[in-house]
Amino acid sequence: MSNVAKIFRRFIPQLLHIIVLPVFFFAFMLMYRPFNSFEFLGGEWYGVHLTIASCIILLSVVLMRLLYYFLPLKINYTLYAFWCLGEIIFTSFFVALYFWLVLHRPMPYFEAFATSFQYLSLALVFPYAILALSMRIYQYHNSQDESSAKSLQRMRFYDERHNLKIVLTPEAVYYITAEENYVNIYYVENGKVRKYVLRSSMKALDELCQDHGLIRCHRSYYVNPSHVKVLRKDREGVVYAELDASEEMHIPVTKKYYDRLAEMLM
Repeated sequence: MSNVAKIFRRFIPQLLHIIVLPVFFFAFMLMYRPFNSFEFLGGEWYGVHLTIASCIILLSVVLMRLLYYFLPLKINYTLYAFWCLGEIIFTSFFVALYFWLVLHRPMPYFEAFATSFQYLSLALVFPYAILALSMRIYQYHNSQDESSAKSLQRMRFYDERHNLKIVLTPEAVYYITAEENYVNIYYVENGKVRKYVLRSSMKALDELCQDHGLIRCHRSYYVNPSHVKVLRKDREGVVYAELDASEEMHIPVTKKYYDRLAEMLM
C-alpha cells in the first residue's frame, strides 16, 4: 500500500487537527450530550468539566501532532488510521484521569477510561474523517493542476553537440532508457508507440526529465509515472512497472527508486 500523501506531513494540517479536534468535541458534546454524558460530567457543572476535558484534548493532540510532524515516519494510509486511533487512546487516558480524580466517580479507573474512549471516539471520528478527506481532495486537485501546467510545456531534446533533435509534450513520453552512448526515447504519436534514438547521455537529460515529471526508476531508465498502471513483482522478486501503452511495456524498478515511484502512483 502506498505511503500517505505529503500534504499529511505538512504543518498546516497538523495545526488544523490541533484546533478542530477539541473545538468539534466541545461543540458536539455540548449540543448532543450522548450516552448520559450530562450526568457523568456533573450535571450543572457540565460546561465547566466539558471545557476542561476539551483543553486536555488540545494539549494531548498538540503533543501527538508535534511528534508526527517531526518524526521521520513513513507510513501508509492504514498505519495513519492507527495513528489517529492511537491519538484518541492517548487522549482518553488523560481525560479519564481527570474524570476519575476530580469528579471522584465510584468506578475503577479503566471503566472511566472506557467511558472516555467512548465519548472521544464518537465525537472525533467525524473531524478526523473530514480532515483526511479534505487533504486527499486538496492533494488530488493540486496534482491535477501541476499535471495540466506541465502538459502545456514541451520537452526539447538536444544531442551531445547541442543540436535540437526532437520536441515532445511530457505526457507523450513513456520512458527513456540508456544504451551505451545513446538514449532511446519511447513516446506515443498518433496512437502508436515510437522510438527515437538520441546521441546523448542520461546524465545530460536529468534536469530535463525532472522538470517535466519523469522520474528515475532504474540506473538506466526514466519513466513517466502518469503512464504507469501498476507495479508488479515477478517470481524472482524483481519489480517491474507496467505501462498503459498499446504495446506491452514493462520497465524494471530497482529498490533504490521504488518508494518514490510508488508514492507518485497514489
